[in-house]
Amino acid sequence: MRSRDLLGRLMADWPAKVLSLCAALLLFFFYQLNRLENRPISVPLDVRVGGDFVPASQYPRSVRVTLRGESGAIYSIEEEDIIATLDLSPYRSEGPYRVPVQIERTGTALGVDPLEIQVEPADVEVSIEKRSSRVVPVSPAFRGFVQSGYEIASFEIQPPDVEISGPASAVAKILDVKTEPIELTGRAADFTVKSRLVKKDPLVALSGAGSVDVRVLVAYSRGVLSFDDAEVAIAGLAEGLVLAPPFPRARVDLRPIAGAEPAALAELPPGTLDVDASAVRNSGFYDLPVRVRAPAGYEIVGFEPAEVRIEIAEGAGKAVKP
Repeated sequence: MRSRDLLGRLMADWPAKVLSLCAALLLFFFYQLNRLENRPISVPLDVRVGGDFVPASQYPRSVRVTLRGESGAIYSIEEEDIIATLDLSPYRSEGPYRVPVQIERTGTALGVDPLEIQVEPADVEVSIEKRSSRVVPVSPAFRGFVQSGYEIASFEIQPPDVEISGPASAVAKILDVKTEPIELTGRAADFTVKSRLVKKDPLVALSGAGSVDVRVLVAYSRGVLSFDDAEVAIAGLAEGLVLAPPFPRARVDLRPIAGAEPAALAELPPGTLDVDASAVRNSGFYDLPVRVRAPAGYEIVGFEPAEVRIEIAEGAGKAVKP
């Protein structure tokens, strides 16, 4: 009899009791949601390839990952324990593909619960091509000038060549690999430097240590004329506009052409150095390339800077130069 009474009490007003239970569950659910926090991090994107194929188009080097969970738990996760991967190994023919970004938890990220992980972008479009490789020469890149009266006689590079590898279309376009700029300013004797190689295309890899030894032989040259503080003229400036100080200066090195007997130069002839300002229509600051014309019987050994910044003003009224 008592069991029937207990059952009757439980079943009495059962719709209201069910609604109350659902409401309690919803409240608990929303409470749990309010306890969760977001933590955005940036994760390197690891690309896995298979066979003889490699990426042939640019792709993001990192992705944005959002961790959602309890504050204490998500901030205890080391960023390197969230691994983002773009797996290209299943694709066996050239072409573009849209590949999902896969997320893997390791280390401190294991066992964290609750933990929601969102990644942006969720997938990446990337093209793949056959891998190609070949050997190309190394070319030095120089910056500045050796001391006045000297010149570069020759240079030696060890190793002189480097192997490059990557997508066939990109590898075919690379004829040589440049070094980082080698500073020549003030040099008056032979010197050797270790210089890093510069990648022309991030999709193309360089073999070896990524650097070379460059030996530069510097010789005295009696025939070189150096003008260290030469005036740079302004050509084509529109009427009503003037050049404001400071006026641009440049350095130029000249050498007599073999077999010619040019006149001696105490100073540069007018028009040797100038910039073309014919496109300037308003006052302001402009970066313009320097044009160099060798005087009769001479050739240009070098000049710097390649570009000067000038200020253009309207009319007169301050120290200006037309």
